[in-house]
Amino acid sequence: MRVARLFRFPVKGFPAEEITEADVRTGRGILGDRVAAFTNGSLDIPDDSWHRYSAFTVLKNDTDLQKWRVAIDLAEAAAPSAPPTVTLTSPQNETTTFRTDDRDSRATSADFLSARIPPQGDFPRALSVADQGMFDSQAAGVSIINPATVAAISQTADGQAALGPDETELDPLRFRGNVLVDGLAPFEEFALIGKIVRLGGVRLAITQAIERCPATTVNPVTTAVDVNVPRVLASACGHLHCGVYGRILESGLVSTGDEIEIEDDAPRELVKTARTPRFMTVLGSQQICNDIVEVSLRDDQGWIREFDEPGTNLRVHLELGEPFWRTYTITDVSDDIVRVAVRTQGKGSRAVAELAPGQSILASGPHGTMTANRVFGGTTALVTAGIGITPSLGLMRGAELSGTEKIKLFHVDRDQRTACLWDRLRKRAHSRQIPVETHHRDTASQGRPGHAELVDWLAGCDNVMVCGPADFTRAVLDASAEAGVPAVHQEIFASPNTGMSEAIAQCSPAEVTLENSGTSFLWEPQQGTLLEALEARGLRADNSCRGGSCGTCVVSLAAGSVIYPVEPAARIAADEVLVCSAVPSGPISLGI
Repeated sequence: MRVARLFRFPVKGFPAEEITEADVRTGRGILGDRVAAFTNGSLDIPDDSWHRYSAFTVLKNDTDLQKWRVAIDLAEAAAPSAPPTVTLTSPQNETTTFRTDDRDSRATSADFLSARIPPQGDFPRALSVADQGMFDSQAAGVSIINPATVAAISQTADGQAALGPDETELDPLRFRGNVLVDGLAPFEEFALIGKIVRLGGVRLAITQAIERCPATTVNPVTTAVDVNVPRVLASACGHLHCGVYGRILESGLVSTGDEIEIEDDAPRELVKTARTPRFMTVLGSQQICNDIVEVSLRDDQGWIREFDEPGTNLRVHLELGEPFWRTYTITDVSDDIVRVAVRTQGKGSRAVAELAPGQSILASGPHGTMTANRVFGGTTALVTAGIGITPSLGLMRGAELSGTEKIKLFHVDRDQRTACLWDRLRKRAHSRQIPVETHHRDTASQGRPGHAELVDWLAGCDNVMVCGPADFTRAVLDASAEAGVPAVHQEIFASPNTGMSEAIAQCSPAEVTLENSGTSFLWEPQQGTLLEALEARGLRADNSCRGGSCGTCVVSLAAGSVIYPVEPAARIAADEVLVCSAVPSGPISLGI
């Protein structure tokens, strides 16, 4: 593993400058990196202190920034306090130059930029500087990108479909990293999280994976907005991450060609606890019935217990010739050990079930919004078919179920194929001090339940959770509507075979009411997510990642329920919705 290329970004949001050697300093980052940032007019902030990225003009909000050129003069910056000089060149070849310690030159350059870059508010604009640099986080650091990962993403079906006719793969420079590395397999950089690494004379603690934003949609060579990278990542990889971030522990010089060595584990307090991709160790697996295997994994980072809730699921991310992922219900969690139920059908699930003890597998989570505290209340029915029983099993593990008066379990399968899971589910339900009613239907001998029978089953329920094949789910949704069930929760496990677009296509049209304006519109699958439907109607909703990870797009869900074709990572309240990732499951009202 070695350093292949080095970059710095003198002004936040503007293009990079490639270098062959970097002077990296604790509390400051690479000398010349993010020395200034141009405010966008949305906030009135001082020009001599750090602030969150939302106050600044950045690439994801103004993609024309990629058309500019930036150069920095560090000739006199051998001492930490020496001020650099920055020159910005517009797409029309007009230039402005400022020195970071000279307020007058910064003000002149800010006026130059204000005349050429549209504002996002009415406040005066300025070139802001801070001692630690204008990074996204207040602590300076170094970002590392693995080009092998970028190439693997490019070769997925989603990646190839998104690329232009003259492109064969994504340019790693889209991901705006300081260090590009050689010698790692695709996604192997995530194994560096929680480690101390040495690059030349620099020591870094690798603290977190990097979530990608719409800045990556900009082609660094053509400057065109051409590939929706966050959507490709979400669909092809099941997450929004590419690259890792390092906190500087020891200053020094690093040059292209320098070896990168793993030294030790990083202090736990420096590593960000998250649901993001990390490697887990396989402890073993056991067949629990027919073609269903329960796989035990140890979360080597110990993050699973920080976010565990009954009803959540785990995503596993595989490399099977190309990135591949699957979602599995978490059936049990004990300390750092998580167990998932895997049906051994399809190449991905077979690969997971056949993993040997001691092997590592990339995983993320726990994910999921259909948790026990949202599903249960009053009389609650869990209605499942086939392997769709596993969410019920996950919901029943360890939940308090406060406010639940009665539990109804309805399960449909063929030839008792999931009998072991049904038995385990009943045992978990009957262990509660709550009345339980159970119904099992073997379609081989009894046939499928009809509409009238489903309506009768669901009469009097306050909450219904349904998971199963599309036709079964639709039948339960129709029966729930006729039975007058107030809240229906639907589980969809998207995967590469049924990605986001395909999952949305299975949904039915629904009316969306906007409470603040009193208007409404008919949402249809071809409109995409709720965010895309709102934007198509000229309605602006705050957003950032567009993949359900950051939580920026959250709005109030005043009535109805939604479906998440790909479960978001961001955690929200029960009466909120992430419009970038959701579609309506029926008529809804939004607080916008």
